[in-house]
Amino acid sequence: MGHVSILDKILDEASMLHCHIGPFLALGLKAGLRAIEALGYDPFEMRARILVPRASTPYTCFADGVQYATGCTLGKLNIEILEGGELGAVFTLGSRKLVLRVRENILAELERSPNSMEDARRIMRMRLVDLFEEELAEEL
Repeated sequence: MGHVSILDKILDEASMLHCHIGPFLALGLKAGLRAIEALGYDPFEMRARILVPRASTPYTCFADGVQYATGCTLGKLNIEILEGGELGAVFTLGSRKLVLRVRENILAELERSPNSMEDARRIMRMRLVDLFEEELAEEL
């Protein structure tokens, strides 16, 4: 299969970890890629807290995308999943913190077709501002 873009390639590779391509995996990838863009890449020092409305699929699929993009893993204990509230993530590296929340309209749209490969590929091409509300700060 030919790849249209590097984003398609990243999504295809992440699907090897996750075992299928879906939009929640793509959202996690986009969040993780934004985290390394904003904070830097350090899979040992970065921490990721994944926030899910319920600790069940498809919401937890978001975590696999974050793990693939950032290198934060359950084995290194630098990622955790917290249930309740919105879908998003809090990333920290050193004194910097990035909070990403999936926009309500995006979440509502994806809940209607949580396993659509077409939606996943579309998400990979969407602008971050259209997917997430973002806060970037220095922690004191």
